[in-house]
Amino acid sequence: MKIARGTAPFWAGVALLGALATIAVSPAFAADAAKPAPVYREFVHGNPKAKVIVIEYASLTCPHCAHFAQEEMPKLKAEYIDTGKIKYVFRDFPLDGLATGAAMIARCAPNDRGKIMIDMMYKNQSEWMRSETPLNPLRDYAKLAGMSSDDVDACLKNEAILKEIQDVQEKARTLYKVESTPTFFVGEEKVQGDDYAALKKAIDKQL
Repeated sequence: MKIARGTAPFWAGVALLGALATIAVSPAFAADAAKPAPVYREFVHGNPKAKVIVIEYASLTCPHCAHFAQEEMPKLKAEYIDTGKIKYVFRDFPLDGLATGAAMIARCAPNDRGKIMIDMMYKNQSEWMRSETPLNPLRDYAKLAGMSSDDVDACLKNEAILKEIQDVQEKARTLYKVESTPTFFVGEEKVQGDDYAALKKAIDKQL
């Protein structure tokens, strides 16, 4: 299976991250320096003690991942997550610079709102991916999640979160041989693609 890359040009992500790397520290930002920096947290849904764990590796610029999130995830949620049958973990496997920047913003969202941001990003994927200034709609989503513009700027310079995303991706690539998105693991069984029937079959086998 080929890697399912997003349709936005790679340069958009590079420009986004490059521009943010040179943001000057404004007086307003300096005054907020005492605010604790966000830390990387797993995005977990469902029963934390469930015997079956489902892990998804996905890219926020992957159209197949967006399809799964919008069309198939509600089925998974109703049948297995809300019923406490599985623990579901979302992990980033960004396919380009734009996906990396978006993933960082979602990881910086306060409380549990990063999950909501991911839903918004997938729902509006074509809008922000095709924008000449993708940071603008991403800022709007972040604002709805309780982040200020300064919060977004600080997040995209958060080296600890960037390193954690990169480490998770590298481990997935080298240890678990993840090559495309979305890729799921149901226990040790690998399921590639956005086919809900295949994922359901793997889960039912474990249950």
